[in-house]
Amino acid sequence: MATHQGPHHHALLFAYPLQGHVIPAANLAIKLASRGFVVTFVNSHYIHYQITKSNSSSSPNGDEEENMFAAARESGLDIRYTTVSDGLPVSHDRFGNLHQFHAAMLHVQSAHVEELVENVVKNSVPPVSCLVADTFFVWPSAIAKKFGLA
Repeated sequence: MATHQGPHHHALLFAYPLQGHVIPAANLAIKLASRGFVVTFVNSHYIHYQITKSNSSSSPNGDEEENMFAAARESGLDIRYTTVSDGLPVSHDRFGNLHQFHAAMLHVQSAHVEELVENVVKNSVPPVSCLVADTFFVWPSAIAKKFGLA
């Protein structure tokens, strides 16, 4: 259950699309939510697909995001979930084509992220107050500045 009462801060949290980054980012989302933040957790379409595919037997309705934060939600934490493109089709072999993956992350993903941030900022209650992103991303400070986020 959330330990902070009163006005909520809303963090938009972006996980870098590798499993070794997503799991710690999910733990951070839970920690922030337990401190009173509303958290919108953003995963890549590709990682979401991989998690859903690998856990299809444990998630009969296919809603892995519901399982990812189910216990946290049941305890009263406000963690929302959405996905964004990394710039490549889900079927693309990212690890067999690392140069293409990194180029997409560097040059294409930010446009998708900007569109998502704009949509979340316009439609979220409470309003988004900060952007939290892995240091491997190159776009966080520019997008945070554009939308007035800490």
